[in-house]
Amino acid sequence: MHKKIIYIALFFSFCFVFNSCTGEDNSVNENVNTGDNNSNNNTNSSGYIPQNYSMIKEDNFSSFNTENWSKGLTHDSDPTIRMKWNKNTGGENLLNDNYAGYLMDNNVYVKDGLLYLENKKESISGTDPVGEFNYSTGWINSLQKINFNGTDNGIYIELKVKFPKGDKVWPAIWLIDDSENRVWPPEIDIWEYFGQFFRTNRKDEMWLRYIYGLWNDKYDHSSALENFQSTYNSSTQFHIYGFNWTNNNMKWYIDGQLVHTKTRGVEVPNLDWPNKTMCMVMNNGLMRVVDEGNTTFPNSLIIDYLRIYQKDN
Repeated sequence: MHKKIIYIALFFSFCFVFNSCTGEDNSVNENVNTGDNNSNNNTNSSGYIPQNYSMIKEDNFSSFNTENWSKGLTHDSDPTIRMKWNKNTGGENLLNDNYAGYLMDNNVYVKDGLLYLENKKESISGTDPVGEFNYSTGWINSLQKINFNGTDNGIYIELKVKFPKGDKVWPAIWLIDDSENRVWPPEIDIWEYFGQFFRTNRKDEMWLRYIYGLWNDKYDHSSALENFQSTYNSSTQFHIYGFNWTNNNMKWYIDGQLVHTKTRGVEVPNLDWPNKTMCMVMNNGLMRVVDEGNTTFPNSLIIDYLRIYQKDN
């Protein structure tokens, strides 16, 4: 009898520690796997990877890998491959005049295994576009280097990141069309942080949005995580940010917790669901119409790693 009690106690202790009685972890949602991911061959798994997904790309930023990234808004070896900047207010070093920072290659650098995209306060005489700028900033893109179509074959993107804080900052991690005849929209703003949202009283919000339609008739489905810095302390603490894009939905995760979902035919019309090869853009940014307020300089969007997983066939 004494041995039987010990066995029962050990059994329930095992269930409590490993949650193996239910096979579930309540800190993680739906199809995200927090257990052993050896079945996915993910040697560097965070534990938040959807089941039946395998890694297809990884960058740990031990150096700046030009096989994965170009600096600024253009492809580093073919300037005809570029992002769609505003023809009246933008240029090779400024997407449009919503931004205050002039893009500089020196604002993109790797240090101690971390990628820094930096905003600086400095005077710059810009040449493309021509103008005087009070700030510089760092951007990278994966045009014709890293691209994928989650609708065609499910994609899970995971990054470990610190986001800067301050009224004027506007960092983002987003997806744009990378097909041969690229157009805008579509645009998927995976993580777009606003210290202050334009000329409003809205502050400290992380936006999760999808822009679709035509350039002169665009639509936007957005959701904002309010009090983002005060909730996650994201300027001082790294968190793991996940995004799962499939044929039927888009799901956003922070540290394995589901924070937002867009469903095809519900939040986004069925015919407007993204079905293009898309690449990544990661940038720090500064909003032109917002005062500095509590913003300190320099400030950086800091990325520890990027991992991209694709659903197994």
